[in-house]
Amino acid sequence: MSSETGLSIGSASTTQPHRLALFWRLVTYLFLFIVVNLLANLARVGLQALGLTSLISRLVFTLVYIGGVLGLTYVYRHFIDRKPWSGIALPPLNERLPDVTAGLAFGVLVAGIVFGGEYAIQWIRVVGSADSATLLALLVDSLFLSLAFGVCEEICVRGYLLQNLGEGRPVWQAILITGVIFGAFHLLTVGLGVRGLSFSLFILLLHVLLVLTRLLTRSLWVAIGFHTAFDWAAINVGLGSVVLADQHLLQIGRTVSLTAEDLLSAAVVGLGILLFMNWAWRRQPFTWRATLAEDGQLVGIRVH
Repeated sequence: MSSETGLSIGSASTTQPHRLALFWRLVTYLFLFIVVNLLANLARVGLQALGLTSLISRLVFTLVYIGGVLGLTYVYRHFIDRKPWSGIALPPLNERLPDVTAGLAFGVLVAGIVFGGEYAIQWIRVVGSADSATLLALLVDSLFLSLAFGVCEEICVRGYLLQNLGEGRPVWQAILITGVIFGAFHLLTVGLGVRGLSFSLFILLLHVLLVLTRLLTRSLWVAIGFHTAFDWAAINVGLGSVVLADQHLLQIGRTVSLTAEDLLSAAVVGLGILLFMNWAWRRQPFTWRATLAEDGQLVGIRVH
């Protein structure tokens, strides 16, 4: 016997009369998501051209990007999907501060394990560091960058896209489709080839880990904390898993290719998935067949 909270999402249709079909909702949402990113970057570049400091320009980019994505998602969820905002899994921040804290700590830990592992087996060596005059600016600038992508990508991929896909199909399909989209975002900056394959493996496993945190906590805050902290730590120690940053706190010399680092990162994230699932299973058995709770939120726990 099993008892479930909510309804099975494996067979429900998400297309209702007088509502845009799911495919077009997702395609137009992704298009506008990219537009918001471009506008935020244009604002940053424009402010720098006017003589403002890079920190101010980056701060404006972060605020415009996050505000734009939140506004876009709110409009789509309420007026295009005609579904409750609670499905996006963003409860008030003051209610989930422990989740954010746990995510931040976990993100720094994973980045630290990858860096420490590479350093211990002499895959990398530290050949320099930022000077004291630029240290603080570099730390703050990388924090703004990490926060922007940590918040916006989680709201887009593990929030809006996963929720909409999961409302009408088995959750493994929703995870796979959103994982491909998440991977495509990052593959554009890496390219195809061997590095593209290894990086895609790491990204897909990272996606599974972040989805798992959402399903088990019914919140994006752990994922947002992890994503932000991992990117920030990886930027500053020079890991190749963050490809958008061109400045690092530490300058790294490598004895192996970035492909090896991707595989090590994938192994660490995979171990994290196993440990997290084991911890969750000990607390309450669950399956990947998510359900919908009364408020429309995806739930990843099924009691046996």
